[in-house]
Amino acid sequence: MKRNEGESLETPVASLIDVVFLLIIFFVVTAAVESEIIDETIQLARARSVRAEERRHPLMVIINVTDQGNYNIARQPMSLRQIRNILYSTMTKYGGEVPILIRADGRADYRHVADLQDVITNVGFYKVRLAAIGQP
Repeated sequence: MKRNEGESLETPVASLIDVVFLLIIFFVVTAAVESEIIDETIQLARARSVRAEERRHPLMVIINVTDQGNYNIARQPMSLRQIRNILYSTMTKYGGEVPILIRADGRADYRHVADLQDVITNVGFYKVRLAAIGQP
């Protein structure tokens, strides 16, 4: 293939700038979504011996239990029936290997956590963790 004398071999920078801006927007949006999953208003219970979580599974379902006994997923208030429906759809799509993390407020009545655990085990999940803060 012949090269014409008048052609220049420059890389089009304008389209590369567009791609860079799209990548920046993508990473900003995904970082914001990650921070919305955890409800910071919940004060976790303290435990004497708590293992640090090595890494988080990408499909982990995080369920928060407030001190009032209310449930939420990604800060969206839900009833136990709604949580059961979400867990059933997760089970049919991904199987029982998906880990469930219960973040219960330390001041919450434990019966709310027990009711949630019953729903989780009735659906068929077996990788269930309770979040707690280690004592210094």
